[in-house]
Amino acid sequence: MDQERSRDPQDERDRHKGGVPAAEGQQDAAPSRARQVLDQIMRNATERERTIFSAGTFGEEPILRTGADLRRDHEAAAGTVPAAAADSPARPAAGALGREERAALRRQARSEVPPRPRPAHLGSGAPKTHAKHDQTQQVPAWLEVVDTPLDEPDDPVLSAWGWPTPGERATRPTQRRSPLPQTLQALRGLEAERLPDGQPLTGVTLFVRQAEVAADYADDTSPSRYAPRPRYGVTYRDLTDQELVDYFRWRTAWRSGKEERLPYTYGRLLAAELVNGVGAAPGEPCLAQLRRLYQRSVELGVDGLDSGLALDARRWMRDYAVLHNLPPELVEPESQRGFAQAVATLRTAERAVLCEAGARGLTAADMPKEAPSDAQLWHAMGVVSSYNVDRSPFLREHPDSAAAVGAEIFRSLARHCGKRRKTNFVDGLVGWESRVGWYPLPDLPYRPPRELPVRTYRIDACTSVTSRAGRLFINRGYERTSKSRDLGRILRAMDRQMRLDWDDGHPLKPRPLPKYLERFIVQASAAQYEREAEAERRKITIDLSKLQGIRTAAATTRDALLVDEEIEDEPQAAAAPAATTTPAQSKSDAAEPEASSFSPAAFPAGEKDEASAPQATPAAQDDAPCGLTELELEVVRRIAAGQDFQDLLGPGKPMASVLVDSINEKFFDELGDTAIEYVDGAPQLVPDYVDDVRELCGL
Repeated sequence: MDQERSRDPQDERDRHKGGVPAAEGQQDAAPSRARQVLDQIMRNATERERTIFSAGTFGEEPILRTGADLRRDHEAAAGTVPAAAADSPARPAAGALGREERAALRRQARSEVPPRPRPAHLGSGAPKTHAKHDQTQQVPAWLEVVDTPLDEPDDPVLSAWGWPTPGERATRPTQRRSPLPQTLQALRGLEAERLPDGQPLTGVTLFVRQAEVAADYADDTSPSRYAPRPRYGVTYRDLTDQELVDYFRWRTAWRSGKEERLPYTYGRLLAAELVNGVGAAPGEPCLAQLRRLYQRSVELGVDGLDSGLALDARRWMRDYAVLHNLPPELVEPESQRGFAQAVATLRTAERAVLCEAGARGLTAADMPKEAPSDAQLWHAMGVVSSYNVDRSPFLREHPDSAAAVGAEIFRSLARHCGKRRKTNFVDGLVGWESRVGWYPLPDLPYRPPRELPVRTYRIDACTSVTSRAGRLFINRGYERTSKSRDLGRILRAMDRQMRLDWDDGHPLKPRPLPKYLERFIVQASAAQYEREAEAERRKITIDLSKLQGIRTAAATTRDALLVDEEIEDEPQAAAAPAATTTPAQSKSDAAEPEASSFSPAAFPAGEKDEASAPQATPAAQDDAPCGLTELELEVVRRIAAGQDFQDLLGPGKPMASVLVDSINEKFFDELGDTAIEYVDGAPQLVPDYVDDVRELCGL
């Protein structure tokens, strides 16, 4: 250590400059690259830059000497000390200080750095300039570059990473934004206005005033093909100037019917204008424009270009119709209205059953005014069920029997759930009834009224909106709009049991069901079959075709019982026909109708052949199972064997999908379900029906 301190200052200076002392030429002949770079920086830097650089670069390293320490060693060795350093006390080497001393030196070095100049804004569109500094202080070039605004595109001073290019000064030309059109400038100017009470103009009030200013503004320039960033609850204030101009270009093309795109942000902004009465007259014209938004969004979704507005636009249509008391048929699809009506029928029928049974605290006084009939109840069950009863041949042929059995099963389940379960039967199928607060158009800048045009607006049979004490409420009759799979299982089991009881000959494959539910179905089907059989036994059939024969036989019998006196007393006109008719002829005449009706001789030879020809046709068709054609039977064989059947198709032959649908329709009478389904684009037999299909087709 003493030996290092006793070195000649000139040698020390030469060592820092990269020179080689005469005595130690072999030891320090190759200084490190880091030392050379550091010396080069210290030689070219100014006094202020050396202070900033040394304080921020090596201050955290206790085992290294800072650049300031090296500079002071240089000056001490040369015998020249600056005036600023002569007045200040000498600083010890950083390596010789503790942690607290080094921290104090760093704070002192930072306090000596002048504050960073801020750009002064001279006005709208004016270029930014730097504040003037003291004549004695010189701002470094790199600090001037950092203070330069970085919001202009294609800046020549910035590199590809957005940082200042080293060694290049900020010689940026002044760039001005293209001014907005006068209408859009007035729209932007409203954002700086204030209300009479001094509060800033914001929210729905600001949006409505801006929309009214630009209600008739049009720009025929083609809009940009790039969709803006999706925003939820967007207003004009959320758009940049470029997006604002592009939106009004898009709106102009949309209003003229030339624009097919529907960006998410622009669609929401257009809907906000419509519900506030801008762009269309309030009422049905505005609703028609909202429907156009909905339909276009659905079309884009089908094409794989969904803008995400379909569900929102459908809700906007409904809310707008409620607020303006428009017909609900304009916004609610027929399928949804039919589903709601079916749920209402089921709830009315269930309430009647619970009142009769005295369950859930209901009595005869709570009985509905009009309970649905069996046919109405059966139709409602078919609408809510996932099992399509219209596709069952047996249920189509016996509609009255199916309605009676289905209604009885429904009543049994309603009584069972009312007495033994916490949830009613219909609640378990479609969900509970509810009444909650209703907030229309919550995602659009719109201030809804406190009262509706009517006290109660009925959307469908189960949904209505009411206003009470300045608040809006919506009443829903169900929670799930999808068809019930549980009810579908019940109706399929009913279809299977009725086929067995009626000896239909096309039974369905059994599926597991709870024991109590299976008991309800068996009892209801058996009871209905017994009632129909009893009614059939008591039925009296009269064949009116034999009435003339009966009258002729009665006249013959009457003539045979007359005595001579009675014959003489009869008028001569009445006796003439009797004289020409003998008892034998009367008997033959009485027998003629039956002979003419049933005797094969009554038909000519041609008619006899024609009558017998249709009887031979079914016999020929019975060879093909389930009425399949030769082509369809061969396709079933190929599918069962896992082979391709495309070689069977060609010109004049149906497509593969049409052929598979035809086969499924013919198998439905036997299986009651789809026999062939597509798996990964290829038709295959349903695993549950493989054995049944092989047995039917003799494979």
